[in-house]
Amino acid sequence: MTRSTASPPFIARLLIVGSGIMSLANSFTVPFLAVFLRRELGLAPSAVGLIVGSSVFFSIFAGFVGGSLSDILGRSRLLLLSLIGVIGSFIGFYFSHHVLAVFVCNAALSMSAASFSPVSKAMLSDVLPDEKRVKWFSHQYLALNIGFAVGPLVGGFAGLSGGRTAFLISAAVYAGYFALLGLSLLLSPGARVTETARADGGGEHFGTVMRGLLNSARVVATDRRLLCFIVAGLLLESVHGKISALLAQHLAIGFADGTTILGYLLTTNAVTVVGFQMVASRFSDKRDPVTSIIIGGLLLFAGMVGFAASQEGWQFVVAMVVFSVGETFIVPSEFAIIDRIAPETNRGSYFGAQTFAQFGGFVGPSAGGLLLAGFGGTTMFLGVGSLALVSVCIYVLVGRRIPGTSARVGAEQEDTREPA
Repeated sequence: MTRSTASPPFIARLLIVGSGIMSLANSFTVPFLAVFLRRELGLAPSAVGLIVGSSVFFSIFAGFVGGSLSDILGRSRLLLLSLIGVIGSFIGFYFSHHVLAVFVCNAALSMSAASFSPVSKAMLSDVLPDEKRVKWFSHQYLALNIGFAVGPLVGGFAGLSGGRTAFLISAAVYAGYFALLGLSLLLSPGARVTETARADGGGEHFGTVMRGLLNSARVVATDRRLLCFIVAGLLLESVHGKISALLAQHLAIGFADGTTILGYLLTTNAVTVVGFQMVASRFSDKRDPVTSIIIGGLLLFAGMVGFAASQEGWQFVVAMVVFSVGETFIVPSEFAIIDRIAPETNRGSYFGAQTFAQFGGFVGPSAGGLLLAGFGGTTMFLGVGSLALVSVCIYVLVGRRIPGTSARVGAEQEDTREPA
């Protein structure tokens, strides 16, 4: 049912601002975790790779469990528990001097952060009217990118990169947001409404929670549309999730100034995503999310073709602009599609299940590395890029069957404009 509100509730605004604050705090530490492990603990590259690379598996597991638990125990409780987990993890990093302690802290950080993400999106869906959700998912994505674009620069200028002090500063930032969010959730009528259906007795008993998790898994596993969209999302994630890894390998082999070019490309990606996000949001707001993802997927493939054909630095930059524009269309629209197919009682589970698409962050670099070693960079970009075309085909075949696409969107929006 479409709600009618004069303006988005404060809690929605706080979740968006919080996304930027948290990504800023994360960017002081997470991008430089490998530096910390090498400099402070003296770990070998293989051990560093194992610790850093294991994050994706913990995130995938925790994303689904956290989202499902929010359907059972309530969004507010899971959001706050996730923040406590992140704060404790950062403090743990500061005091860690052994590889096992670091591994545990990294696992806890990955699971806590991954739990927060789908639950915050589910709460946005709970408190916002249907026609505003795509725009606000775009705002959240923009806030995340701004935080990650600014954070490393701030950390570098402040001398925090790779040092222990950065973990304490990140923990303090999260603690401040925890206090603000906790107070707001306590006082916000909009947030309390989303908890009403979950507050009836028995929710905290272990048996009830386990049955709820099993039921969530059953619902997710039997929804063919959701499974198709997870596969399609995984394929897109394989292309854009770790593009820096593909570019780094290619540029290191064939270009004397490859490191410099890579720096330009990463900056181009960040600036393009931040600068174009509002344009993409306005475009997507007037169209169904399937159309936006199809356009984004085609632009991703065009960007990969550009990388394959590039011989000069400026050519890579142009290809990265095209690639990055495609990325801005995809991410918020993926969330909008999940929102439209999710039953209201299992919304957290559906957003949590979408985290399985993050496995594409492992598939893309792995497949790309094999193609690069066997056939060269051109084949690598074209081969990995073709996964975006496969994803587009899935969205074309399955996407038109979801609620709220094409003409139906226009009809629904007209209905919301009619006087009561």
